[in-house]
Amino acid sequence: MNKKVSIVAALSVLALVGAGCSSTTTSDTTSTGSKVEVGSEKAQGLDGTWVITEAVGQYAEMNKGTKYIFAGDKLTTKLGIIETKGTITSKTDSQMTVAFEGMTNPFVYKYSMNGAKLVLELTSSGGQIFTLERQ
Repeated sequence: MNKKVSIVAALSVLALVGAGCSSTTTSDTTSTGSKVEVGSEKAQGLDGTWVITEAVGQYAEMNKGTKYIFAGDKLTTKLGIIETKGTITSKTDSQMTVAFEGMTNPFVYKYSMNGAKLVLELTSSGGQIFTLERQ
């Protein structure tokens, strides 16, 4: 029982992917040299609640149904009774860094839009890729 709870907790942390927004107007430079305003229109389009509908990689099935709630530069993830809050500390047009409460290392995510779906890849997870739909 404790092992299952530990796995769910660990997966919840791994599922803390985000493509959140920021209310600041700082800019970042992408690997291609283009600048993206953290508070840009693209970022504002992510505000709201998104849910993982498809997942691949380690613990894929356990991540399905996780909610990602974006509000400005804040990201909250929820899976069952587990809720984790974070702050988006930097963001480009294809990658973001999120600092989660209680975690020492930030999480770096690649993200893109596929039509109306948000695709997130945790860069340090060994292949975890999530597809989310807006609720």
